[in-house]
Amino acid sequence: MNINDFVILPGSKAGTSVRLKTKTVKELQLEKVQLETENREMEKKLRELQSSMSREKEERKKLGAYHWKSGQAGSVTIRARILAQSNENRRKV
Repeated sequence: MNINDFVILPGSKAGTSVRLKTKTVKELQLEKVQLETENREMEKKLRELQSSMSREKEERKKLGAYHWKSGQAGSVTIRARILAQSNENRRKV
């Protein structure tokens, strides 16, 4: 046993140590390959997402994006007219 295989955890009782799990070189190489593969896949997904977002942005520009225009008078719905008339009638009474 090597002294470097142990670590003293903070907040533990004095003299208490835990043995670290040692990984073999093969396990580390396998983990490295897996991480590199995941990294490549995530980068590919990111590029696809960026390209689809840029395509959608261009489509919105071509179509003329609709922007909310607050404070502008528009056509009033029937329900709103009825509500406004009933409020006026209450004030008159």
